[in-house]
Amino acid sequence: MTTMRVPVLIAGAGAGGLATSALLARHGVRSLLVEKRNEVFIYPKARNLSFRSLEILRGLGLSDEVHAVADHVSALMVRPALNSPEEKPAIDVNAVFAGLDALSPEPAAQYCPQSRLEPILLAETRRRGGEVRYGTELASLQQDETGVTAVVRDRGSGKSETVRADYLVGADGVHSPVRNRLGITTSGHGALPIYVVFIYFRAPWTKFVSQLADGDGVQVKNADVDGIFLLVDGDLGMFITMYFPGRGETADQFTPQRCRDLLTKAIGEPIDIDVIEVAAWQPYEQVADQFQCGRVFLVGDSAHTMPPFKAGGANTAIQSAHNLAWKLAAVLDGTADPALLQTYHAERHPVGRFAARQSLTGPTLAVLPLSDDRPQLPAGEECSMFELLIGYRYHSPAIVNGSTEPDAVQLVSELRAQPGTRVPHVWVRDGVSTLDLLGPGFTVLSGDERWCAAAASASVTAHRVYSDEWAAATGLAPEGALLIRPDDFVGWRCDAPPADAEGQLRQALATILGR
Repeated sequence: MTTMRVPVLIAGAGAGGLATSALLARHGVRSLLVEKRNEVFIYPKARNLSFRSLEILRGLGLSDEVHAVADHVSALMVRPALNSPEEKPAIDVNAVFAGLDALSPEPAAQYCPQSRLEPILLAETRRRGGEVRYGTELASLQQDETGVTAVVRDRGSGKSETVRADYLVGADGVHSPVRNRLGITTSGHGALPIYVVFIYFRAPWTKFVSQLADGDGVQVKNADVDGIFLLVDGDLGMFITMYFPGRGETADQFTPQRCRDLLTKAIGEPIDIDVIEVAAWQPYEQVADQFQCGRVFLVGDSAHTMPPFKAGGANTAIQSAHNLAWKLAAVLDGTADPALLQTYHAERHPVGRFAARQSLTGPTLAVLPLSDDRPQLPAGEECSMFELLIGYRYHSPAIVNGSTEPDAVQLVSELRAQPGTRVPHVWVRDGVSTLDLLGPGFTVLSGDERWCAAAASASVTAHRVYSDEWAAATGLAPEGALLIRPDDFVGWRCDAPPADAEGQLRQALATILGR
């Protein structure tokens, strides 16, 4: 059996795994990603991207490609039958994201389902030299002090290969074999009392939804059926409905004939229907108790699983990948001490747990069966979308003067360039945001040339930024400075005029990188 050597091995090519591979490739880190599926998702799955995820894709240089296939945030209309002219909105989508547009150079949210996002991330990874193998599973893994030894197996041929990696990223889903092999426990409600069936079908049904925008869904509610229609591609559609074991119902009862009957009642008139596939699904709310075990890291659903009703799953996964990728790159190239990797759990575990618990509020409550035990909900009121998407502050040794105290999320009411928060967005010129000034390395932003000169001496990118808008957003005077980490978060802030600009900057970098 041959042995392949690679800096990072990634298991699982969902949004989290593909984002990790693409982000590592941006930092010049070669990876091998293995996925047991034979192809990218052809069904929508995760649907809406938040502005924070869109910013990360913008940083990868993928904005044009994403916007070419993305649209407004998807809405949901309610009708008594699909062919009915009578309809009303299920929720006020604009109200959900109200007030967020000024926070980012990207839209507050856009419809970009996983079936469209995955091919973009896959192509970007391969373009930058990353390797992705579909139809390949992680058969075994062992780790020691210097790396991880894994066996990957081609599911078609049965051929196995040994891979020796410096690090392994488990992005292999809610039932994560990587997490289970390592014995990492989880906390949370676990499986929710929501039992869903996805019915994929082909039929001449799009004439009933031709007036809807791309990505919009239709919930049909009448005496016979309650479910949601979503367009997949052309005449391929998806109908989502629930069943209730407490009433003696099972997923096995959804035979092709029963599915055709349900679809006919939901459409409101008989049409030719070909049932392609029926898949049962149950959402989980659970968070791994550790995001790191030695040289293995968890990303995406293997780390933090949550119901999709607040667009938390894929978005949280992409943001966790963004946090981890630059740290792996910095350690692999010798820039940072390996202790930097411990800050991945310190920073992302509180956020993942917070997002998972908040996913049990709002729309989730409407679909939890009253007859079943409901999960324990978060203490206090439901948070705002600002707090959920970006209104949190990291505390770890990778933030200068950052606390390493309790493993709990700290929320902020606004982004003011506090250390540990995402740097504020301000337009510096037409079409260029402060976020666009940031590259794959550290960046200094200041209105004082002395900080820019110090950055150049420390081999750090710098931009002279100062305006009334920047002052209002950050509270910085012209002589102040920010040191922005490669994940767009403020790592260090100096409000005072520079006494020893180069020395202060080098010390901040050393603190963040653990040198």
